[in-house]
Amino acid sequence: MPHTPTTTLAVESLLGRATKADIRRDPFPHVVLRDPLSPALYEALATTMPTAEYIGTRIGKPITSNERYNYMSEHILRDDDMPQVWKDFVTYHASPAFYREFLDLFRDDLIAALPDTENRCGPLRSLRVGRRNHDTFDTHDILMDCTAVINSAVTGRPSSYRGPHVDKPYKLFGGLFYMKRPDDDATGGHLELYKYRDGAHRFTTSPSEYGDNRFDIDPKYVEEVGTITYDSNVLVMYPINPLALHGVSVRSVTPHERRFVALVGDLQHPLFDLAL
Repeated sequence: MPHTPTTTLAVESLLGRATKADIRRDPFPHVVLRDPLSPALYEALATTMPTAEYIGTRIGKPITSNERYNYMSEHILRDDDMPQVWKDFVTYHASPAFYREFLDLFRDDLIAALPDTENRCGPLRSLRVGRRNHDTFDTHDILMDCTAVINSAVTGRPSSYRGPHVDKPYKLFGGLFYMKRPDDDATGGHLELYKYRDGAHRFTTSPSEYGDNRFDIDPKYVEEVGTITYDSNVLVMYPINPLALHGVSVRSVTPHERRFVALVGDLQHPLFDLAL
């Protein structure tokens, strides 16, 4: 069970110190920010992050090897046992203020990759921002979330939670805030960045060894071009487009959990089609 810190810490934004100069554009626009949170705030979050067992018990999901356990903002905000530091953190990172920070950083890159964006969803700076599982598309245009995520311990054999894929086309952005434990000595679990190989490409249309939905791609159609190491207090964030291919490297057998926060912004309609 999370342990509530005895001190109150001011909210900090994961993008608070980000600038356009931080954007990397190979193989697609993204930022990698190291130590975006102060040591005090990061420690308060890291020492009280829910475990897979904690999340699984509350959402009714049994613990299996290298599975994903999501504790969404609505779960956290309704959980009396979660400390206030987490409630403040998820509230801000699913707010209009954080959405504006994302746009200030990435709007130009988003429009450059998907010129039809504002015809599909409306002017980005005018979108009504709500929170996923709290608000609806009846009254809001984008539903954001800030989710505590655990990939459970790896048992039996090394495995990757998910191979090469593109995030769903109705998502405006993706973010991963890594929170690796100091004692985690597992190998792998890093974020791998890919680009398409020349020639035809095929996304899966049914469950297979490559994934469970049509946004996963057979690895033979891509090549790895970069790796972002899974570590503590590291943010990776990017606008979503058909070229934003990524996956998770194979993680060794380990009793340790892989811990991160997922940041998303869902739109009602897709911004692109995977006609590849």
